[in-house]
Amino acid sequence: MHCWKAYHVNRKHLFFRRFFISFLVSLFVFIAGYLTLHAVSAQTFDDDYFLVFLCSLILLYPVHKLCHILPIVTYYKYMKWEFDRHFYILPVIHLQFGCPIPKAQFGTALVFPFIILNAIFITGVAIYPQFGHYFTILLSYHNGLSVFDLLLFKSLLLSPKHALVEENEDGYEILVENDII
Repeated sequence: MHCWKAYHVNRKHLFFRRFFISFLVSLFVFIAGYLTLHAVSAQTFDDDYFLVFLCSLILLYPVHKLCHILPIVTYYKYMKWEFDRHFYILPVIHLQFGCPIPKAQFGTALVFPFIILNAIFITGVAIYPQFGHYFTILLSYHNGLSVFDLLLFKSLLLSPKHALVEENEDGYEILVENDII
């Protein structure tokens, strides 16, 4: 096996840069989603269930991380969890695997939270338009969380078909088998 490409997340995008890019994506998605919702729906927004919204907002990050694990749950015994804090209050969960994972499974794990949770939020807007502003905030926050997952997924799409993905302390390495001549 040899490294086809190394994707150094921490060197390429420091935490504050990732935070800023995620914030900008969240802001853009909120503005576009809220304006669309406001233009399409003549429903007045309701501020009931604010505590439910607040709890959902707090639990969104751990649920997002849990959704990453579901497609690769068979590799659970190789998983290493690390918890970190930024800004003294912002918890950050790091997941690392001690073995290479097939590209298809790793790619599925990257986009799974994006597809599932965004579908839930968009369905919530359709079913409960009076709480559309809550769902739009959750959708925008979640898209901000998913930005770098989608960037890594894009680089995975360009890799060879039967590649493996291995994590290290700097980021990810895409491994391919040596060709025997």
